Amino acid sequence: MAINTTNEIDTKLYDLKKELELAKTSSNTSKTAQVHVKLGDFFSRLELYSEAIKNYQAYLDIHKTKDSGLVYIQNALSTINLDLKKYSEANKYAQNSLTISEDINYSRGKAKANALLGSVAEKQGNYEKALEFQKLSLSIFNVLNDSTGLASTNENIGSIYEDLEQYDLAYQYFKTANTYAKNSETDLQINIINNLGDVNRKTGNYSKALGYTEQALMLAQKTNNESQIESALKDLARTYADLGDYEKAYSYLNNQSIVNEQELRQNNAEIVSAMQVLYEVKEKEAEVKLLNKQNQINKVRQYIILTITGAIILALIVGLLYWKKRRKHEKHILEYQQQLLQADLDKKTAEEQALKREIDIKVSSLTNYSLHIAHKNKMLSDVSKTLTKLKGRNSELVKTKLQELASEIEADLNNNNEWTELMGYFGQIHPVFFKILKQSALEKLSSSEMRLCLLLRLNLSSKEIAEILRITSDSVRIARYRLRKKLPLDSKDDLQAYLLNL
Repeated sequence: MAINTTNEIDTKLYDLKKELELAKTSSNTSKTAQVHVKLGDFFSRLELYSEAIKNYQAYLDIHKTKDSGLVYIQNALSTINLDLKKYSEANKYAQNSLTISEDINYSRGKAKANALLGSVAEKQGNYEKALEFQKLSLSIFNVLNDSTGLASTNENIGSIYEDLEQYDLAYQYFKTANTYAKNSETDLQINIINNLGDVNRKTGNYSKALGYTEQALMLAQKTNNESQIESALKDLARTYADLGDYEKAYSYLNNQSIVNEQELRQNNAEIVSAMQVLYEVKEKEAEVKLLNKQNQINKVRQYIILTITGAIILALIVGLLYWKKRRKHEKHILEYQQQLLQADLDKKTAEEQALKREIDIKVSSLTNYSLHIAHKNKMLSDVSKTLTKLKGRNSELVKTKLQELASEIEADLNNNNEWTELMGYFGQIHPVFFKILKQSALEKLSSSEMRLCLLLRLNLSSKEIAEILRITSDSVRIARYRLRKKLPLDSKDDLQAYLLNL
């Protein structure tokens, strides 16, 4: 049923909504499902697809039986998704329809489902598959002797051949479709005649093209079908343009633009009207629900108010008593916590002072020990040198004794126990120094280089280091140079500052 005016749309929608409300009130699920289908069809014709899908889905939620009604809904959902270019969804619903139709042996449903699958395949450019589905549909409609189905399917096949530019075959199928369309809807007839005109235009048969297109225009104007009028005017403009009559082509194109604008206005008016009615209906439904809810709320409101008031008073009394008790308890806890914090603070202060004193003592001891070693080494070295000089001036016995003494002194100088002890002291003060040093070094450090690092970390001068290690200042400088190469230092970085920061 065509919907032509805004008043008709308003009336139709109001009637359907009222019918739905009555069906729901009487708890007639079968009737409710049927009205949802009518609403789905209504919104689908207006291209309000979201509302259409919602109503079709409502039908599916109610109606669970596998029958022709379920097939119809699956095909309707497939058609909507095809218009929305959601081809995977369209294909899914068409396949569902085909499966159900085969299960219940519903031939008309199988024919329609195959036609839809063919249309989806055509839109996706799979013309071979599209022809296969459409021809299956055609064979079923032939058995059913369904003239409308035969007209529609022949037109679909003609459109596929037209896309493939096989115009002779397309023309044959459009002619066959036109023969069957005489008992079909006017829209289908007009569309087929327009296609006949379009094929003739593409094959250069302009006189026939004009005849068919003008016939389509007449039928469209007679039924006031603005969409088909626009299509016919566009085809006429193309044909006259191909003939080189640009004045007529422009005239038809201009008329087509006017019709297009009128159609858009009409469509917009219809959609706005439908949406307005839908909004008003939903608003009324919401108001009814709100009133029902309000009545339920009013019934319990007094009871709730009394209960809440009593609970608040009781809570205030209990809260006041609890607050007083808690405040007193918190005061005692706070005083106790302050005493604990003060005691803890005094303890930490004492520990810090003791630790500082211990560190100062150890640092002082370590430095003094290092200087003691330097002094002892210097003294022993001097004695060794003096004794060595004397051995040439005395008798053989004195010479021998002096050599023994010098050897003992040298052995004492080479004794590493003092270094071990010094390392122990150092480790107590700087427990992670050597670990960090080894990790950051680019190469493995020798024991002598480790000793040099220790002395530099003690902030000793090169002269003091030379005395401790019993080497010259130049040797200290060379040792420092070699050490720098093994550490991640730039040329501008200070070696001793680097070690002090480890």
